[in-house]
Amino acid sequence: MKKLITIFLIVLAGNYSSAQASIFIPTDSIKGNFSQFSVDNFGRVYLCENDIISQHFSQNDTIYTTSLKSFRPTSIESSKSFRTLVFDQDRSVLHFYDNTLTDINGEIDLVSIGLQQPLLVCESFAGNTFWVLDGGLMRLVKLNRELEIISQTENLVSIFDNDNPPSQMIEQNDYLYILIPSKGVAIFDIFGTFIKIYPTRATNIGVLNNYLLLQDGRTIEAVSNIAFLTADFTYKIPENVMKFAFSNSKVYFLKKNGLVIGEFKK
Repeated sequence: MKKLITIFLIVLAGNYSSAQASIFIPTDSIKGNFSQFSVDNFGRVYLCENDIISQHFSQNDTIYTTSLKSFRPTSIESSKSFRTLVFDQDRSVLHFYDNTLTDINGEIDLVSIGLQQPLLVCESFAGNTFWVLDGGLMRLVKLNRELEIISQTENLVSIFDNDNPPSQMIEQNDYLYILIPSKGVAIFDIFGTFIKIYPTRATNIGVLNNYLLLQDGRTIEAVSNIAFLTADFTYKIPENVMKFAFSNSKVYFLKKNGLVIGEFKK
């Protein structure tokens, strides 16, 4: 048994060192002053610049655009290949757009359906549903396509507080992650049951397969969702990255002058 444990630790250390030695190699870029971006399963990139959302499939190849007018997204998510979710926290409204950036349902006012203070919104993969974190009642709710609440977790005051509001929410592989700046990532299962807080000083989070990705400055750590213990891999990233996304083939870094696309190589 001791021998097996030793072998496992050696392999793990080797993988960790290998990740440390990986270097980011940029291959493409899309220039612009973008505030938000997302990437779908087909590699289509969605970028928000002021009141315009554009869809790209390759470098500087704009396929579709749409004007949002008075709508200013605070988050955009294209994890479901058939639609893109766009949320405006200031106005508590969201829109769903199809693959041609055509508005599917029109403006959805979350306050009008009983959510007092929507802070964050993200897709759920349990059917055609999505999550909303309601800061007014400190609850986590899941809604269906008819905008009916199908599940909710209440009394989350001990996890979230108004002095340090959560800044990001993602669901992936049976877990819901909510980033609380300077505190950590609150982890829930797909039914909204609270599991634990993973302590971190990360400013952005992402997901890839069975890993939670945590950005702290110029470092991204990958933590396995098997036990949510220490980081399995660490990557050095370019300077001044505001947001990021990892796919199985590419890595995306949003900077002030545009989106940089590339990959890590040893």
